[in-house]
Amino acid sequence: MSIEFSEHARIQLRRRNIFEKLILKAVREPDDVLSSFRGRKLRRMKVSDKILEVATKTEGSKITVITAYYLEEEL
Repeated sequence: MSIEFSEHARIQLRRRNIFEKLILKAVREPDDVLSSFRGRKLRRMKVSDKILEVATKTEGSKITVITAYYLEEEL
């Protein structure tokens, strides 16, 4: 499986101060995966007291990271 980052994702990760290494871990080893629109997946991983959500699109064996952001932990 190859993982690529869209230009939008790279910009947002810099702006949100999220490291690519953490995104790669969330894509490979998510705690949860939800379906989204247009066949996209939302991969979630708990990081400290927040949840990192990574929006991805899969084409064959290639996964493209579209964006990523933190959610407040749901209680």
